[in-house]
Amino acid sequence: MARSSSAAPVAPSVRVWPAALALAALGAARCGSDCCTVDSEPIPVSRAPLGQGPALGGAMLARARAPGGDMAFSMVVDTASPVTILAAPATTGTLRIMQRGFDLLDGSDPAPNPARVRARFRDLGLFALPLGPVGSPTTLPGGVIGGDLLHSFSVELRFAAACPGLDGGAAGPGCSSVTFWRHQGATLAFLEDAGYAVLRFTLFGGGETTAQSPSDFLGLQAPVTLPPSRVVFRACAAPRVFSRTEPREACCVRGDEIARASGADLSLLLATGVGPMVLSRSAWARVSALLPTPPAMTSAPLLVATWPTVIDATWTTMPRYALLDGFDPPSTGDEGPCVDLGRARRIEWTEAQIAATGQAQPTLGACVQPCDTDPSESGVALNSAAYIELGGAIPVAVVDDAEPFLQALRFDIRPEGPDIDGLVGAAALGAARVELDYINDPPRAIFSCEPAASHDACYAASRCPRLPDHDHRHLCFGLPAAPDASPGFGLPETCSPSGC
Repeated sequence: MARSSSAAPVAPSVRVWPAALALAALGAARCGSDCCTVDSEPIPVSRAPLGQGPALGGAMLARARAPGGDMAFSMVVDTASPVTILAAPATTGTLRIMQRGFDLLDGSDPAPNPARVRARFRDLGLFALPLGPVGSPTTLPGGVIGGDLLHSFSVELRFAAACPGLDGGAAGPGCSSVTFWRHQGATLAFLEDAGYAVLRFTLFGGGETTAQSPSDFLGLQAPVTLPPSRVVFRACAAPRVFSRTEPREACCVRGDEIARASGADLSLLLATGVGPMVLSRSAWARVSALLPTPPAMTSAPLLVATWPTVIDATWTTMPRYALLDGFDPPSTGDEGPCVDLGRARRIEWTEAQIAATGQAQPTLGACVQPCDTDPSESGVALNSAAYIELGGAIPVAVVDDAEPFLQALRFDIRPEGPDIDGLVGAAALGAARVELDYINDPPRAIFSCEPAASHDACYAASRCPRLPDHDHRHLCFGLPAAPDASPGFGLPETCSPSGC
């Protein structure tokens, strides 16, 4: 990576599980300047089972231990959890946060001896709560690193990094890592020029809870208030296959961009504490209707550490999907992520044709389609949206629309956020790598692909800003520079026939 709500009440007599806290978002892992020591280097982490069969590649599991302790335990790194938790037996009565801490260790396999401490967290407001298994009944974590702690950093997550020491630098879920940065100083323009897909987002959730803070020096307590920490992405599921070398689309006049869009629009919560993409049954019905042959469905439970019961699910796969930025809608408003993906692909096709001429400013060249021009200024193109596209057999767990786990998440995100269709888990992100820059304003997810990933498995497209006139140049979509050493390509002097 380039460097530079309201809370739902919980009855005091109820046996407390983190599941119930999904509604109340209880937790308070606030991180001041002296609470946390990080080395800003990748910390190897392991992966829980996916949840269907023996395959790994599920939730991200960091190795941890208590301060001064010898016994290591695993902690789920879960961007969807509003709380940071240390596992403990269930209790009754009023929930209270406790001042606790933990060390994160090098999670390499085999474990280094002696253990290598990679990060220290002290005097955090944590909850001691029971946790369930994650991925399989035999994988029992000792804690959860939640959004209330993660949001104090810019956190880089790698899901399939090249494994050191393996022939050819093979990549797999056993070579995952997490890095805690104090800040990410790169500007949006720099990241775009470097080829990163920057997806800006709004954090949801948070608010005052029924949990109580420790007593102050006067013996007074106050309700715990959590910051918003849930990350929701705009997604386009099962879009058609695209190639820069395909024939030009037939004339696309204004309004056609909606009819031409392929794929199903989704809103997905980022959840690295689960393995697959999790979709409601109605959302999967929209997706499966687009597939030439509906894939096989297999029943298997979905186990989430912060949910107290087994979640009934049917498992299947999806061929591809994309996550898209949505901070630059046209003047007509947000037309949906699949429309934005179709527009970005058409603009990429146009830029590829200009680059193929080998001229920084060709005399005759392709221009954008009328449906991709600014509605308020028809002679100027719209910006293309940044996106990351993942392909392959994307694991999907389909749950009922009324599933309490999904409804609890929706409750915490509404009304400020969308009615989510599901979650995107660690295994569904495949060969992508992402830095969640919680600290920036607005917060942003900086996506790229692992170097060994094929174009079909992972493709990151940065936002391509429109050119204001013929005097400007830009270089987008990883296209090679012009032979004349120009810093990029400009608008052609004359547009070639578009068929419109």
